[in-house]
Amino acid sequence: MDDSNPFDLRIQEELLAIPKFGKGIGLHRMLALCRTLLQTDWLRHLDAIKITGSNGKGSVCAMVAAVFGELGLSCGLYTSPHLIKFNERIVMDGEPIADAELAESVAWFFQQRDEYETRFPDDAIGAFEAFTAIALHHFAGKQPRVLVSEAGIGGRYDSTRIIPGKIIGLTSLDLEHTELLGGTLEMIAYDKADLCPEGGVIIAGAIDAEVLRRLQAYCALRNLTLRAAAAHSQAGRVVFGDTHMEVDLTVDGIELPALQMAVQGYHQITNVAVATLLVQQWLQAHEPRVTQAQLAQAVRIAMRSLSWPGRFERVATNPDIFIDVGHTPEAIAATVRTAQTALRGKRILLVTGVSYDKDVEGIVKGLLPMADAVICTRAHHKGSPTEKILRIVQSARPDLAASTAPTIEEAMLMARAQAVENQMTVMVAGGLFLSIEAAQTLRGNDPRSLHFF
Repeated sequence: MDDSNPFDLRIQEELLAIPKFGKGIGLHRMLALCRTLLQTDWLRHLDAIKITGSNGKGSVCAMVAAVFGELGLSCGLYTSPHLIKFNERIVMDGEPIADAELAESVAWFFQQRDEYETRFPDDAIGAFEAFTAIALHHFAGKQPRVLVSEAGIGGRYDSTRIIPGKIIGLTSLDLEHTELLGGTLEMIAYDKADLCPEGGVIIAGAIDAEVLRRLQAYCALRNLTLRAAAAHSQAGRVVFGDTHMEVDLTVDGIELPALQMAVQGYHQITNVAVATLLVQQWLQAHEPRVTQAQLAQAVRIAMRSLSWPGRFERVATNPDIFIDVGHTPEAIAATVRTAQTALRGKRILLVTGVSYDKDVEGIVKGLLPMADAVICTRAHHKGSPTEKILRIVQSARPDLAASTAPTIEEAMLMARAQAVENQMTVMVAGGLFLSIEAAQTLRGNDPRSLHFF
């Protein structure tokens, strides 16, 4: 975020000041806020691709949008959270919403909110409801051929459920938001599946076989078609390089040998399979003129050039410094597996810290198998005490050389010096706030100026 632009800063501060959660379930509020939008021809005829899941949904959203772009179809993309600036959440044909356009949609939302809360003073609109309404207002003006939307939490009561669309991606399942979604993977799966309306199709990614079996029955009861990527795709040779990985992949008859992917990690192979199946499903319904060969070519070009910040991203060289924003057990495991493979033969200096409202011990312990040395630190936003991180490291891996840095700025100075001296690669991981603050620091910006939600 550029503090020198007060106009940008004011808009972002106004949006992030909205209470995170509204009063109870908010679907009725979403329908009220967007009542006029939902009556427009564009939205009445829209068949959006909506994507939910515990991990990987942002990556899949970006992949789907990139493929549509290569096919020459105009595409709107709504994701969350933003990493640096709110505008990242609302993208049209690869370009984030301009500040002036954002201001226009924000003004529209505040007018709708004021009218609603005047009529119903005991009700309150939450932030994700607001952000979704703002995105829909913007896209209704642009009218893209395709809309790709990422769910916030779950599916059954998520704000994006009001967006018309019968093609759903369910990327993965993890025990997250259990107080809202349920305490088992099965219950969380059912909640997320409810993002799909009757008669729709769900493309499922990395889901446990037994949970998938039960979800198949649940979908049958709701007249949904469930297609598992594992049953419709096959991956062969995988080679990791400095900037790309290469995989031999087949997706539902679409041959993609030596597919180059700029986003790296074994989990991204499943993600690209899900993304390809989602695009294929939409094309069959709306653009059957597109051939499999054309789709394959679009996937190749899109994956070779796609950049999705924060996901095993190299943000500096000499020494190499990577960041990853994963912050659930499944995401941490994927980060470690990717690092151990992509950086095989290199000694890794781990810079870590975890938000105090996450599973601090589980995340730190999960990261340690890839580390040859550790710097324990904290983010300015919600960072756990550095001493707590150090105690976990020393208890779990007393063999590791572990040091502390009171701030992320000092941690990055230490990491660079140690990595150069000991010929190591730096990996910053443990959470979104920590990793993005590290990237900001390396770019010479003040990490305390970031505004997260």
